[in-house]
Amino acid sequence: MCKVAIETNGLNQDEGKAWVDELANIYADMEIENVNVSGNKISFDAGFSGMDDTQPDDIKMRLDEYLTMNEAFQTKSINVS
Repeated sequence: MCKVAIETNGLNQDEGKAWVDELANIYADMEIENVNVSGNKISFDAGFSGMDDTQPDDIKMRLDEYLTMNEAFQTKSINVS
């Protein structure tokens, strides 16, 4: 699993969790755990089911794609490690 940290201009905790839930629904092969939303940061662990060699760039690509489709908040930075 990769660690994801998204810095925003601020968002409601419920809206942030709903956004992450929808991300997991859109990409059925994406597994998400340990979601934490607070103030201006969303963090979670992400990986793909059945893929042992998931790279941070794989996750980042999906996040960028999803943010383009569903811009629920303004993103300052995305870090995937």
